[in-house]
Amino acid sequence: MSKQGVGIVIGRAVVDKKFRKLLKDHPHAAFEGYELTGDEMQALSGIDHEALGKLAESVDYRLRSWYVGWALSN
Repeated sequence: MSKQGVGIVIGRAVVDKKFRKLLKDHPHAAFEGYELTGDEMQALSGIDHEALGKLAESVDYRLRSWYVGWALSN
């Protein structure tokens, strides 16, 4: 399993509202470009989107900015 891929997808969903909507509405399109196993894609497809949205609301702007910078550099 690609723990890094899962973490990046979840992290991006927390900081990127458009990606969060894509993950909800078209999960397989959201997974393009990430190294994920079938089990990981299935688990991410079943994520609780309401809880993910609440988490996104609670994440401080500075952490969002840090994550975006980190993701772009990796």
